[in-house]
Amino acid sequence: MRQSSLRWTFIIGLLLSVFLDGTISQQFAGHLFRNSAVAIPEITTLWLLCAAFFEDQYHMPTYWFAVLAGVIFDLFYSGYWGVYLFVFPVIVWVARTLRQYLPVNLFATLLVGFLGFTVQPLLSWLALQTIGGTGVSFAEFMVVDLAPTLALNELLLLIFYVPLRQLYLRRNNTR
Repeated sequence: MRQSSLRWTFIIGLLLSVFLDGTISQQFAGHLFRNSAVAIPEITTLWLLCAAFFEDQYHMPTYWFAVLAGVIFDLFYSGYWGVYLFVFPVIVWVARTLRQYLPVNLFATLLVGFLGFTVQPLLSWLALQTIGGTGVSFAEFMVVDLAPTLALNELLLLIFYVPLRQLYLRRNNTR
């Protein structure tokens, strides 16, 4: 059985997105990370959400790719197995579950993106809170971390919606 070009596009895009998360954060750290607001670009989450929401007839093992991305993300950025190993598959599950009930359009994708971009930082904060790795209160987390992160990533999803949708449609039809 021949490999689909969609699968290879997805894998390459996933690896690029993992490394772009750190690169963008480092290059724009002065603008993204301030005392009053922290906006974390979640490019990997965006890529996984789009894959789970846009891939139509060709069912890739997106959960396994999400686990792999979580392992790479955790080991590359923190040096140990962490929360992203579990967060990325949860995000894929949320997107795939909602896709069954929502049409594939900009507004539904923004809604699913809102949920996905909320789940990732929230679960990370909960994990850090559980092990005593943060002293940030829930209210401070919501205002300083979550709100700016949601705004940034919803804007990125809005900007990249059409190009990513076209990429998935084109690659899905060339199998």
